[in-house]
This record gives sequence, C-alpha cells and structure tokens, in this order.
Amino acid sequence: MNSRIGWALIVVGVVLAVGTGGIVFMLLRQQEARALEQARVEALAEAPPVIATMKLPVASRPIAPGSVITNEDLLLKDFPLDLVPVAAITTTISLENQIAATAIGQGETISERQLVGESADTISQQAPAGKVILAYSIADLLTESDIVRDGDRIDLLITLPVGAQDNPQNATFFTLQNIEVFRVLRGGGQSNTIESQQPAGPPTALLLALSAEDAVTIKYVKDSGGVIDFVLRSVGDDTQFEAPLIDRDELIRRYAR
Repeated sequence: MNSRIGWALIVVGVVLAVGTGGIVFMLLRQQEARALEQARVEALAEAPPVIATMKLPVASRPIAPGSVITNEDLLLKDFPLDLVPVAAITTTISLENQIAATAIGQGETISERQLVGESADTISQQAPAGKVILAYSIADLLTESDIVRDGDRIDLLITLPVGAQDNPQNATFFTLQNIEVFRVLRGGGQSNTIESQQPAGPPTALLLALSAEDAVTIKYVKDSGGVIDFVLRSVGDDTQFEAPLIDRDELIRRYAR
C-alpha cells in the first residue's frame, strides 16, 4: 500500500514538473515574440517612410508673359504623388516652344491655363501667312485699360529723343498703322475674344501680327528706350493717316500765342 502511494506521488510530481516546464516554455516563447514585435515596431518607427513621387517640369527661372518657353526655362523636380497639382503638365516636351500667357514664378509647375492657345493647333499654324508674331508686354494705358480685343487693329505712336547728341529733344511720331492684334494674353491664360463674356484675367501682353520690317521697328524703339503707345482704330478702317512729327518747337509754333 505504501509502495503504491509512493509511486503515485512520484507520477504526480513528474506530471507537475512537466506541466510547469511546459508553462514556463510557453511564457518564454510569448515573451520572446513580444520582444521581437516590439523591436520590429521600433525599427519601423525609426526608418524614414517611403514616399512615392513623380518628376514634374517646373520653371527654372521666372518666365514673363509672352515669352517663348525653351528647355533652359525648365527643370524636373520630384513631387509626392498626393501633392501633384491636378492641372500640372507632366512632360517637358509639351512645354517647349509654347508661349507663356501669364507670369510663371521660379519653381512653379505649369498648366495649360498659363499657355497661349488651348486648341490642338499651334500659334505658328494660326499665324497669317507673310507675318511674324511679336509678343509685346502691356505697357500703355490703352491696353492696361482692357479695351483691346483679339482681332482689333491698332496704330503705333513712339516718342524718342532726336537732334544733336549734346541737346536731344523728345519728339513723337505717328508710325506703324493698322497693326493686327493677333491675340490678347491674359492672366488666366486665355484670350478675350469678342464673344467672351467673362474675361479670364487682366491683360498681360499682346501678340501682334506684323511684317518682318515692322517687327524690327518695334524692337528697335523698345530697346532704344523709346516710349510706345497704341491707339485703337475704327473697325474696318484701313486709312493711312498722315500726322506730322511733334516736338517742343512744333508745339510752341502751333499753340504759343
């Protein structure tokens, strides 16, 4: 009897020992798993997040209204996908040789609204045969007042110093006439045609359809520091006006009493 009790106690002890060992083993495994998970979480927290990006063309320098965009005006910049502007143009080839309709700041992405012409045709395809297109920044009160529209005709007045170099006097000339306003560039990237009811933005530049000789004349006056003003002529009037040069002496002769 005593022997049976002894064996029973031994068996119970062995079972308890095995069970205790199993429990300890499971606890150690759980603790090890928790430590590994904690280490993984800490490693992920320390590692920089991987952000998906795409390259977009941006202006490498400020681009003025009326400027022809070249490859030198563009560079590629990485943008996170969730920050890519919806209207941004994504390839440089779509921007080269386009004309800016509004000022574009350095580092800005570029959208179609900021370019001249949103149709499939290019400006060169729309230009009149035998003419060149000259971009002229808005500078005079007439165009700043938002009166001029696509297709209008304007005449050019210039003021330049004339006479001896030691005593030049300003003189005003009525020069180029019946110039075609090919397009009015506006702040929103659109032109303001006669049919337009809500202009896209303030005028920024004029695209003028000119003969090569007239284009050279305007560039010379502008580069020489001359003052240029445009006057709007009546629709359908192709009269060649004659107006004398006006300087100080002429004003005195005419109006001094």
